[in-house]
Amino acid sequence: MTMRTLGISAGLGFAIALAAVYASATDTRKEAHMDIAPGGAITIVNNSGAVNLKSGGGNQVVLVYTIHSDKVEVDQTSTPDKRRIEFITHALPDQKPTTEESRVDYEVTVPAGVSVTVSTSTAPIAADSLRGDLTLSSDTGQVTVRNLVKSQLRIRGVNAPVNLSDVTGGTVEITANGGPIQMVNVTGRKVNVGTSSGNISYKGDCSSGGDYSFTSHTGSIDMALPEAASVDLTARSVNGTVENDFPLQKKSHTSFVPKAGSSFAGTSNSGSSSVELQSFSGRIRVKKQ
Repeated sequence: MTMRTLGISAGLGFAIALAAVYASATDTRKEAHMDIAPGGAITIVNNSGAVNLKSGGGNQVVLVYTIHSDKVEVDQTSTPDKRRIEFITHALPDQKPTTEESRVDYEVTVPAGVSVTVSTSTAPIAADSLRGDLTLSSDTGQVTVRNLVKSQLRIRGVNAPVNLSDVTGGTVEITANGGPIQMVNVTGRKVNVGTSSGNISYKGDCSSGGDYSFTSHTGSIDMALPEAASVDLTARSVNGTVENDFPLQKKSHTSFVPKAGSSFAGTSNSGSSSVELQSFSGRIRVKKQ
């Protein structure tokens, strides 16, 4: 090996080591513990970086966060009655951080019965096993909710992918412009999903005697139901196609005249839950699991 090669190798090694030292120096992990009153509310605004919510006991909110530059900070405020807590990420005065420098990763432990509102731009949001109402908003960051019981869930997205699983016994409202929406075992008194161009996928039994309404302007709607599902189901598309591979009994009276290939209506078992699927130009398909 020549002296020139050795010099280059040493230089590269020094640069890598320096980068590692710089990264560790700028990444700062902090932790905050704040008491919250029963039934209180948490508001989180964090445009860049992941927001992970998990359940906890007692009456204390625990925030663990990692800052990736010294150009941003996290404000932590609480009302005197401890009924509202806010965590807000913002740039320091006279600083113009890049997207990476603006990134702050959150992990928040939430006591039962506390509601949470999260607003992000590109940051992904994940919530697991919470026991309180959730309002989640993201422009492009993926939204994932698992194991939510008897709660109100509201999701607003621009082009954010949405994944829900085992969300039961409450209400669900999703409004989006684009991005795929996937639901597995999602049931409740009201499940309302509306999107302009996103595809909607649902796998479950539409139980709870609820009202289920899925609407997509240009995206497709795919629904897979078990044979035991008890539904009163209608599906209509203005310019798209409609396919049904699920055993339904025809209804004697409907608010519209079913047309092969573009609409159908029927019931399964006692028809305890109302299911309405609508699109303008997207395909709708209902099949048996």
